[in-house]
Amino acid sequence: MLLANTAEAGGGMEGFGVPSNMDFYGGGSVGTTSQDGACGSIANPTGCEDSDKGYKIFGGARLKPNTEPGALPSLGVEGGYINFGESSATGDLMHVRPDYSEDQGDIVSSSELSGIYAAGVAFVPVAPKTEILAKAGVMRWSQKNNYKQTVIYDGVPDPEDEEGRNISTSTSDSGFGGLLGVGAQYQMTDNLSVRGEYERGFGIGKDANKTDPSLLSVGAVFSTY
Repeated sequence: MLLANTAEAGGGMEGFGVPSNMDFYGGGSVGTTSQDGACGSIANPTGCEDSDKGYKIFGGARLKPNTEPGALPSLGVEGGYINFGESSATGDLMHVRPDYSEDQGDIVSSSELSGIYAAGVAFVPVAPKTEILAKAGVMRWSQKNNYKQTVIYDGVPDPEDEEGRNISTSTSDSGFGGLLGVGAQYQMTDNLSVRGEYERGFGIGKDANKTDPSLLSVGAVFSTY
């Protein structure tokens, strides 16, 4: 009897106390990322690479109106993991030791950024099997930072480094920030959709490594529609 009830429910979960008009979904996307402001860890950088490849995995639930499918907007909640990839910056140190005007220094800074998020999502139908979506939520971000400074003397790294100018550090930071996103979704079959989406984080990172990361992605959504 329980199997019969769950099979007749749209999402197959009514027998477990889940409303028949609630659908569950999960998926994954890949795309390109950007970390605006990520090169601020070096003053006047000579090189900056703030874009990379990224990906995300996500899952959620949405409550559909008890009307004809695609007739009215619906609301849902979604959670997932986003990997924003890596950013890096390079720079030069000039006259780091006042006694030697020919001294130079190389600086290399890099950062890896990812986060888990929870967001509310609104789905608005705009055409048969097509809907736009918007989300707003919070992200728990994690950042791994590396910084290396090497003094160059007579064209080679200073091996003695009596003044302690050669520096190599690695730090990890985490915290909370905001997340906004917009996108579109097209239903290929009853249980498979294709989603394109742009998501942007706010207030991510710490001190000189603060950034507003974004992910532009395309992926697949598997659901209990």
